[in-house]
Amino acid sequence: MHFDSTDIPVNAQADTQASTSVDFTMFTEALEDLRASLAQRIHDSNCEILSKVNAVELGVRGDLLKVQVLLRQSFETACRVLERQGNTQTTQITDLKKGLMAPVGNIFQDLFDIKKKQREQDAKLITMDGKIAAIRSEHLDFQSKIAADILSLSTQVGDIADYLRGGAAKKGEIGSSSRPSTVRTQTQTFPPTTGTFEERVEQARRHIIETGQVISIEEAAERVIEADRRESDRLERERERERRERRQSRSGTYKRRRGY
Repeated sequence: MHFDSTDIPVNAQADTQASTSVDFTMFTEALEDLRASLAQRIHDSNCEILSKVNAVELGVRGDLLKVQVLLRQSFETACRVLERQGNTQTTQITDLKKGLMAPVGNIFQDLFDIKKKQREQDAKLITMDGKIAAIRSEHLDFQSKIAADILSLSTQVGDIADYLRGGAAKKGEIGSSSRPSTVRTQTQTFPPTTGTFEERVEQARRHIIETGQVISIEEAAERVIEADRRESDRLERERERERRERRQSRSGTYKRRRGY
């Protein structure tokens, strides 16, 4: 596009250029003023914002410090409370242990005493059982021997009765005949005799006659009866001695078993 003088007047162009230069200068100054004003406003705004931010930051920091202090105080308070509670519980547990130890100790002591007495009673019962068993055994032995002795005595009494009846019948036959006078001799021992009572009397009489003494059948029978009585006494003494030895043996065995 091309312009000429007809389109744009020359004078008008000069005036326009002069006016334009003046307006541009004023515009530039206005822009500078505006820029300076905006810069000042921006600076003031930034300062104000920074001031507010600093104030907010200080407030937040203060609040955080307050919260931290409160949390620390709460934590320390909680720790102190827990410590006091722990000490209280420890004291209570200690007191409870002390309170329980005495009754429990007494209970265990009582149980120990009961066990000790029970062991003593058991030992006494065992001793009594041993003695009762020994007495029962001795009683049974004694009953058996008594029964045997009674049976033997019954047999001997029967033999004596038969012999005496036979002797009474013979007295009539030999009463008229003369016989040497009998001489009473001291009781003496003679060898053991065997067989029935009559046979034993005859054996004893023959033995005494062989020694040079004169003895009647009645005296020989008395000698045999006396010998049987002495033998019975001797056997009874031996049984009593055996019973004493068994009791002493059982007592010694029991003491060794109990560790006395």
